[in-house]
Amino acid sequence: MKILMKHLKLVFSTFLIFISYNAQAASSYEMPVGIPNTTLDFQQEMPARPSDWSAEVPGYYYIDYQNGVKSQAYGTPSAPRKMIPSPAPAGSYIEISGEYTQGFLKKQNRMYTFNGTDDAWSAGVAGPVWITGAKDTYGAISFVGFQMQGSNIFISDLDFINGAKIQVSSSSKGYKAENVLIRNVDISGGGISVVGDATAPVNNVIIYNSKFHDFGDIYSELDEDAHLVSIGAYISNLWILDSLLHTASGAGVQVLGASERGTTNNIYVGNNEVYDVRQSGLWVKSGTNVVFSSNTIRNVISTPWSPSKGMGAQYLPDELWMINNHVSGVEYGIRIASTTGVSWTQKIYAIGNIIHNVRTLQEGSKVGPISNTSSWQSAAIHIAGSHEQYIYNNLIFDAPNGIDSSSPKKTVIKNNIILDVTAEHVNEPTGYHILAEIQELNEEVFIENNYFGDGMHVQVHKGVTNVLHNDVDTLNAEEGASGNIQGTNIITQNNIDSIMDTMSIDGFGFTQLKDAGINVNDILITQFKYQFPSTSGINSDIFDKQRDLGNSIDIGPFEQYGVKQTPTIPTKPGELTLFQLP
Repeated sequence: MKILMKHLKLVFSTFLIFISYNAQAASSYEMPVGIPNTTLDFQQEMPARPSDWSAEVPGYYYIDYQNGVKSQAYGTPSAPRKMIPSPAPAGSYIEISGEYTQGFLKKQNRMYTFNGTDDAWSAGVAGPVWITGAKDTYGAISFVGFQMQGSNIFISDLDFINGAKIQVSSSSKGYKAENVLIRNVDISGGGISVVGDATAPVNNVIIYNSKFHDFGDIYSELDEDAHLVSIGAYISNLWILDSLLHTASGAGVQVLGASERGTTNNIYVGNNEVYDVRQSGLWVKSGTNVVFSSNTIRNVISTPWSPSKGMGAQYLPDELWMINNHVSGVEYGIRIASTTGVSWTQKIYAIGNIIHNVRTLQEGSKVGPISNTSSWQSAAIHIAGSHEQYIYNNLIFDAPNGIDSSSPKKTVIKNNIILDVTAEHVNEPTGYHILAEIQELNEEVFIENNYFGDGMHVQVHKGVTNVLHNDVDTLNAEEGASGNIQGTNIITQNNIDSIMDTMSIDGFGFTQLKDAGINVNDILITQFKYQFPSTSGINSDIFDKQRDLGNSIDIGPFEQYGVKQTPTIPTKPGELTLFQLP
């Protein structure tokens, strides 16, 4: 439903002419909040087939591996060429008919070179290399790993079946790739990986409106790591947009990166739906300037070696922003399992997310100490590691615990709605709305302008003891806590679907939270724009309504004074700065 609603936002006509990459508009597409525009127009039309393709036409390749002939220079539908040209020159248009299974060996890989340019497309002369399925019959890549290098490679409207995979570039030396578009593809039984190396980095990759599914065995007792989208080292500027990822024995998206800071940077994952994957929906092991925005993640499968998480990170995340996502059916909504100690300050942000239907950990899960007094238990948000974290304007309900912190670093918790928590604890019938196990209030943890539902339990460390607060008056009296509100559970599992489908909270008791938040523009605008200068900051709520239009920001992910954002014509690429590393 959410992806369908996002698709309806396209309000401008796409230009149907092919112009220079450096001069073209970024796209008519409206990016999710916090995600910069790309200079690559990923909605442009493919070149038209020849009006008369009874004879070979230079630049137009018709490929049929099963029935084609090697001697054909280009091929035609009635007399096809056998193999995809490699290298393929600029201005190539390549149609695949039948099942293409050509690799070095059966079911093995083949590295193709595509030498497109960023000029206006002219058959056999200039412009991108287009690869697509045949228009007069079915065509697909089957069995093989389809590897590619080069520039201006546009793969569109093509199936990958029987375990076929896409690989952009390679961790081996010398396979550079840039300006790669993968759209309207369906990959069944395989995944896609993007990986470079120090001598041949990968830059500017867009994955759009595609399906990735049924990869690996979700019932396997082995850790298969069959990730649907895997992002490796030496990658800059990669977008995954409006895609469906489901049914895999690995993660939906995994950003693997490398140990060197910034070698994998500016990764944007927005408007996707992820479900029935194992371990995690969206995950970062190493990456700088990563944005997960406006995704729906549900039903993540737990394993004995890794509990289910909607989103999160470990090892070397740096400037990870999780914005306006909807997460359910997990053991942790957001989890930062651990971070590697480094010389700089790593920062994690969870802003405007909705997290609910959080399950308790399966018995035997290997996640650390999970006694019923521990902050390592299942929670909507669990933070552990040596990094700063900023947790603003989230909605949390139907979870064993709300926000648990096992981190010794600065944690700022503002403007959140935290409702029913359900786990049983020693001497307590319910879970903790907030549990800061080892942090000193007013030194490492700050709790301001949050709304707590029935049976409030907030426990923080103070001196040599842990102090439990059962009402906001005693909490707000502490230094480092202020403006918190206590009320009832204004939302439940029974009405969240209605709210998300209608994109309205009218009649659900949120009016008391209007203008009740505290200004957080130092993070939402100033800090975010420092990292991503071409954006307007995090200026919209989860329904794309403009924030902070009243006297102050609202508590929670919904802005009640907000109005629907009006899309603007994208900035011309020549005036656009894509990213800036600190």
